[in-house]
Amino acid sequence: MGRFRLGRVAVVAVVAVCAAAGLAALVLLADTLVRQAAGPSGAPPSPEIDYIAEARRLASEGLADANDFGCRPREAAPYPVVLVHGARSTGAVTWPVAAAYLDKQGYCVFALDYGWSRSVRESARTLEVFVEGVLQATGAGRAAIVGHSLGGLVPRAYMRFEGGAAKVSELVTLGAPHHSPAEGLSAGCGRETVCAELAPGSALFEELNSPAMVEPGVDYTALGLRAEQKAASTFLEGPAGQVGNRMLQDDCPLKGLVEGAAGHNLETMDPVMLSYVNKALEVPGPLPEDYRPDCFALVL
Repeated sequence: MGRFRLGRVAVVAVVAVCAAAGLAALVLLADTLVRQAAGPSGAPPSPEIDYIAEARRLASEGLADANDFGCRPREAAPYPVVLVHGARSTGAVTWPVAAAYLDKQGYCVFALDYGWSRSVRESARTLEVFVEGVLQATGAGRAAIVGHSLGGLVPRAYMRFEGGAAKVSELVTLGAPHHSPAEGLSAGCGRETVCAELAPGSALFEELNSPAMVEPGVDYTALGLRAEQKAASTFLEGPAGQVGNRMLQDDCPLKGLVEGAAGHNLETMDPVMLSYVNKALEVPGPLPEDYRPDCFALVL
């Protein structure tokens, strides 16, 4: 999981100072949204809720290249892209490079801050509100989601438990623990509610992975680093035409050599990882098996 401390900030340098206040604000906001907006699984949006206003409230602060609610998808990029950060992080910390890059490629880019410390199901309901607001604002029928670490599990819970599969075209995950993790992952996570769900044998993984790991009609690309597999497999199982898995070192052996939390967090800024994301988004289906990136790319 990401190891940045949580805070709603515009500048990364002050994340540590604002951590406690930012976490409290996010959790309070998520509580309010869940009470007011979350309905039964698969239920249509409530006409009594202003989803666009709620999505604006959840939108990550400090991302200059994201969260333009006046953006309209173009024909070549018909789905808005929703970025979902991982544990102990925010959108501004996780996605500054990715948001700028995807915006440059012509996507309508959105990112939210959610109550990551709570249960994954509750975070999924918060994501449901945000996605609905993005779709209503942009006029799109579906969204593509890119999630890092825990942010790869939350969209899967949204699709599995909240009927979100009908509103998602594609899910791309970076370093997400898709399988029951090793002991060290939950221990390093902390004492928050979500950390218990990241323990070996957790019911969450049984619910997400059985009888299948994927939802009909959604394309999946799962990306990871070799070092991350020690904590939990970052790959998904499913039909070849629907699911694509890629390990960075398989294409670029000299990339991703920084292990542990540093390497895990830096992957959202790595040019090769982002080229995988872009390729997965721009073609039908998951990342093509024959796609090979420029391992020496420094600037996207």
